[in-house]
Amino acid sequence: MKKGLLFSLGVTLFFSALALTSCGKNKNYDIISTSFAGYDFARAVAGDEMSSGMLLNPGEELHEYSPSIGDRESILNSKVFIYIGGESDKEWVEKQILPKIDKEKTKVISMMDVILNNNGSSYYEEEPLPDIASSSEDEEESEYDEHIWNSISNAKLIVNYIDLVLEEIDSSKKETYKTNSKNYIEKLDEVDNNIKGVLNEASKNLLVFADRFPLLYFVREYNLDYVAAFKGCDTSKDAAPTTIEALTNKVLDNDIKVIFVIELSEANVANPIKKNVNNQGKELEIRTFYTMHNVSEDDFKKGTTYIDFMNKNIESLRIALN
Repeated sequence: MKKGLLFSLGVTLFFSALALTSCGKNKNYDIISTSFAGYDFARAVAGDEMSSGMLLNPGEELHEYSPSIGDRESILNSKVFIYIGGESDKEWVEKQILPKIDKEKTKVISMMDVILNNNGSSYYEEEPLPDIASSSEDEEESEYDEHIWNSISNAKLIVNYIDLVLEEIDSSKKETYKTNSKNYIEKLDEVDNNIKGVLNEASKNLLVFADRFPLLYFVREYNLDYVAAFKGCDTSKDAAPTTIEALTNKVLDNDIKVIFVIELSEANVANPIKKNVNNQGKELEIRTFYTMHNVSEDDFKKGTTYIDFMNKNIESLRIALN
């Protein structure tokens, strides 16, 4: 009898665990975002008045994310749903979420639409070389970039829009949201001024990325030149020998002291470039430039913010451009 009971209990626990694995645990928040940037902006504006969450697990690849049943339920039960509106989430949002969402209950924010409706900017940049993404004038094929939050100007537009939405759905806390938004934008202005201060004192204007390059909006905003191993968020991890050679030559020819990888990178391209440069008797440092396509589990648990990551980038820029 006991054996039968234990067996039944074991089967129940097994299928319960299986259900959680296949369906995903519900993430019940007032405001839920597909990505870190939307999550961080929302929690800054909402403060303690509304809970904020992120669908993407820390450390998970943004462009490989697919919502579980639990994730979809969390979106439909939220007060505000924030998504990028680009290639990483637009298709599944439009197919799986928007047709089912109750627009009276849940307000939807596409960050790309916010930017497009405010300044009409394009999401494309020219990519001139087959092996190295660069900002040279030899334009051959266009490159897509959805990482709009890496522009401080865009970040401010998104924060302002989130503020307006929260004021609309919770007018009793209107002044709180307005104050939180104002304070956050002041911090963004400070970051912007600090970046400009670093660039004004810089002796170089070239950034070398031995990695993917989800930073077109950043380099546009500050008129920086760049070269990168891969365009956009190409999922490649290993570069062709010609790319390694070209980036090595770019480092040597321009007396570059720092090359960048983005967060969560394995540095598969950066390490051989560093070795090549060191073999030429030169010192080369590999530093992380935070693009906030996602964050590590450790940074997420510590509550590291967009502002924190940008401040880390400022210090890296100071070292790289001098």
